[in-house]
Amino acid sequence: MKDGLKPIGCALSGCTHDLLTFVVAEDAQVKVNHFYFIEHPLKPGIYVLVRTFKVQPYNPEMVTGRIGPLAGKKGRKADYGKRLEYTIASAEILGYYDEMGKWRTMEVAPSPWDYVYEPSEEMLQCFFISRGGAGDSLMLEIGKVRGTNIPAYIDLNAIAKGHMFVAGMTRSGKSSFIINMVAKSSNLKPRPRFVIFDRRGEYSSLVKYGARIIPYTKFTPAINDPRIIVEKLGLKGRERDAVLEAARALLSNGEKLTSKSLMEKVHEVIERGSIFKTQESKSKYFQSIKWLIENRGGFLDRWSEPLDIIEEVKSNFTLIIDFSVDTDIEAQHRTASRILNEIRDYAMKRKDYGDFACIIVIEEAQYFAPEKGVEVRESSAQSEVKASMIETISQAGGYNVGLIVMTQRPAYVIKSCISQCNSVACFRLKSGNDQDAILEYTEYGSERLKDYLPGLADHEAMLWGLAVPTPFPIIVEVNVEEYPRKAVAFAKSAWEKMEEQIVNERKSSALPLHLQDA
Repeated sequence: MKDGLKPIGCALSGCTHDLLTFVVAEDAQVKVNHFYFIEHPLKPGIYVLVRTFKVQPYNPEMVTGRIGPLAGKKGRKADYGKRLEYTIASAEILGYYDEMGKWRTMEVAPSPWDYVYEPSEEMLQCFFISRGGAGDSLMLEIGKVRGTNIPAYIDLNAIAKGHMFVAGMTRSGKSSFIINMVAKSSNLKPRPRFVIFDRRGEYSSLVKYGARIIPYTKFTPAINDPRIIVEKLGLKGRERDAVLEAARALLSNGEKLTSKSLMEKVHEVIERGSIFKTQESKSKYFQSIKWLIENRGGFLDRWSEPLDIIEEVKSNFTLIIDFSVDTDIEAQHRTASRILNEIRDYAMKRKDYGDFACIIVIEEAQYFAPEKGVEVRESSAQSEVKASMIETISQAGGYNVGLIVMTQRPAYVIKSCISQCNSVACFRLKSGNDQDAILEYTEYGSERLKDYLPGLADHEAMLWGLAVPTPFPIIVEVNVEEYPRKAVAFAKSAWEKMEEQIVNERKSSALPLHLQDA
């Protein structure tokens, strides 16, 4: 025992300054993703933190072609080989605090026979105490460091200044993480402001904490881009040209653009223009355009003065923008772009006053800022919201507007957004492409990520970056008290109810059941 620490293994040859390989003592147990200590080779009394990512037993007698497998083939155990069994562990060398309290990475490799120690929780906790900058922080406890009772925190002030990327497979705990983070934030002083882009209607449980839910349509701006109008009407060729000219004429004259005014202006354009040569073709094309406007142009008459997003953010602790009320992707993109632009522009105007800040949560970011080639629907509005996302995440952090970019498929999110996030919360990820996106475009930069992410349990996340008080990534068991609102029933239950409805409908019919099937 040294300084109350129990030796549980010895370093082997071949270690480097960032990789420790050690043999585990016979009476010791070593677990993957757990923390251990080594003593600094050049600084006695200074302990270096390591974290295991692989533990495997080894017995040379069990190698293919040796005595062990041959004995196993006969159904017997080569007991004499037991004395050759040992366990090898591989660990990532994270670093240490020097005599001045500054975090350092290892400068030299451990030497063979250096002891590896199991730390007490009290000693381990010293590595999880925030060092410096506390006056500007707004710390929120979100759970426990995995395998310990040590509280884990994130700094909301750092998220507002520098953005966070949240990734993970479906049902791994992303939405629960955000819901519980926002719920707990309601008790902070000062209370932060959140805007949540809710695509699935999952955040209603936050209402009891002071959140307000507003359909996105209340913020939808009028269409002032003729290209969007022709896209929504599905026009092509000469019909497209006629409507473009008519819409541009209305907008340039400051006239209100409705289905009626557009049809009147289209008729005028066709009659006096040179797009169509004969009266017969003019009449034919006008009737075709009129039919499309009457049947697809309802969006032109549904517009009303949108709510002031800035006033809503100021007056509500959390504003949930509900995008689940319809499936009009173009309108959703246009609305998201307006919200991002107005919040960013207002924050920039107030930069010298220091009286505005908020965090915008973008659920399923691949729908708003997809990587090139994976767009849901190519349109002017899609390009517009993608540009708004890029501009906001590039500029707004300096003005206290932070984005939390969420996705289950990091590979599908535009990389210029991921790379701007200097904090990351990564839940379980098994896809190689998604792991590569995290590895290449965030600041962790270690291949060990692929060893950790697939094995995370539900509601466990690996966190790193400026919003995490520790200078190294940590795995956190997230405290979950509130859950996302999902479908009210499982598919099996829904199918049972559908069958019951069919039977009841048949029973209520005047015909006998055997005739109904016929």
